[in-house]
Amino acid sequence: MKAKNSLDKYRYYFSKRIEIFFHSLKKSQIKGRKHGPKVILNSLPKSGTHLLESLFLQLPLMRHCGKKTLRLETQNPIEPKLRVLSSIKKGQFLLAHMQYHEKALKTINTNNTKIIHLVRDPRDVLLSHLNYIEKMDITQKSHRFITSYDSRFEKLKAIIEGKKDVLEPFDEVLDKFLPWTQSDEVLCIKFENLIGPNGGGDKHKQEEAVKSICNHISIELNQDQLENVCNKIYSVKSSTFNKGKIGNWRSTLSEEEKKWLNKTIENQITKYGYK
Repeated sequence: MKAKNSLDKYRYYFSKRIEIFFHSLKKSQIKGRKHGPKVILNSLPKSGTHLLESLFLQLPLMRHCGKKTLRLETQNPIEPKLRVLSSIKKGQFLLAHMQYHEKALKTINTNNTKIIHLVRDPRDVLLSHLNYIEKMDITQKSHRFITSYDSRFEKLKAIIEGKKDVLEPFDEVLDKFLPWTQSDEVLCIKFENLIGPNGGGDKHKQEEAVKSICNHISIELNQDQLENVCNKIYSVKSSTFNKGKIGNWRSTLSEEEKKWLNKTIENQITKYGYK
């Protein structure tokens, strides 16, 4: 979604709501209102949330809940967010960027909702985040902050360091999302495994990732259905699609930038399972 002003955002969300409405009227999605699971698709922003959304729009019984992506930041009041988490109905999925909070997990469990948390190499997340701030959504305060710097290196450093009331430091955000990956009640999936061969990944790993997700939410797919779903997951039509490739940081960053970044967020890279 390239937004130069608020009108661009409204147009995008209006067209998406129409698409969601007609998808919800399909036979399998109507059946899901009685028999489908409740699911939250969570991730750190720019980690591939729309990849999960693309998958779930292919699955039987599942439909989008119709709400905007839920953002939960631990420094802000959480109660309104808990009400949204409790409102999910059978056969619905909700997209979310939720920093970990015990009350959120308790509400999710109380509401009999499954949660899937998507992770991605933090270095690729950082590059995708820079692209979004700089080129995709120029209406936000962080756009003015980041574009005040001249070089890419300076901009990357600015995202890492952050600015009060404008942009939360990147390493702190990584730390706030990390506990989702350590909970036994959460299915953690790697972006790199889900994206498949069209995004530079592996077909077998993609199929195994989709199987894990379906097992987690108790949805059955035969082999033909599995292959059909996998072939449709990767889409350049996503509103925030950039390159959607694995390890983009390796070919994009200079040697100096790589060395600095690997040292600066070394702990987070390791904790998220990347070397």
